[in-house]
Amino acid sequence: MSEQFYTSIAKYYPHIFPLNPSQVRFLSTILPYNGARVMDVGCATGNLSFALAKFGFPTWGIDFDAEMIGMAQQAKSEDNIFPLFEQMDMRKINQHYPKAFFDTIICFGNTVVHLLNDEQINEFFYAVNRILSPDGTFTLQLLNYNYILENNIRSLPLIDNEHITFERNYEYSEASKLIDFNTKLTVKSTGQVIENSVKLNPISREKLRRQLRTAGFKTMKSYGSFEGDPFQFNDLPLIVTCTRK
Repeated sequence: MSEQFYTSIAKYYPHIFPLNPSQVRFLSTILPYNGARVMDVGCATGNLSFALAKFGFPTWGIDFDAEMIGMAQQAKSEDNIFPLFEQMDMRKINQHYPKAFFDTIICFGNTVVHLLNDEQINEFFYAVNRILSPDGTFTLQLLNYNYILENNIRSLPLIDNEHITFERNYEYSEASKLIDFNTKLTVKSTGQVIENSVKLNPISREKLRRQLRTAGFKTMKSYGSFEGDPFQFNDLPLIVTCTRK
């Protein structure tokens, strides 16, 4: 995981990835009851955590990037207990929270692919399993790297709005089996350009399911969008929900 990559764009992150209302609607079908405890892994500046807390779900948001967490904490009202934010390595969450503490754990925003090998992914999945309640649900959202690699996709759709443009390009290394994720952020008000690169682990659907099962997750469902559409092999998003039963 690269601190510099996200620290440098944290100030503009809400313009790059504003709250997606369909994520909240999707989670409303998963969250077991009002007041269920939620962990938002890779919460960034906290948009989704704030939305969940507003709807009555005690939410804990964690992110590896201290700048992101600082922005989330600054945006929080002093009158509200939740959401709670903390800078943390996602692989170490079981060292900070009690066993079976959370009813739902989510990991959106293609966060899990920043874990660059099987050992790191396994460590994270086991940590999730430990702090998730026996009836709880773990939901991941990443990109469909089977489709990306099979079709030699070199760029993701341009993000362009009144505040920024955000270009995203991929370079795959056969030797390392990793992707160089190269980005160019242009701030329209100032003309500032911020270029970055970070390595990503293009996890296949099959490997993802195997590693989840190894960590103790059994029932799994896959979706191609936060609208709840069944997953198709040519979908770019991949959303997986799983439970321990």
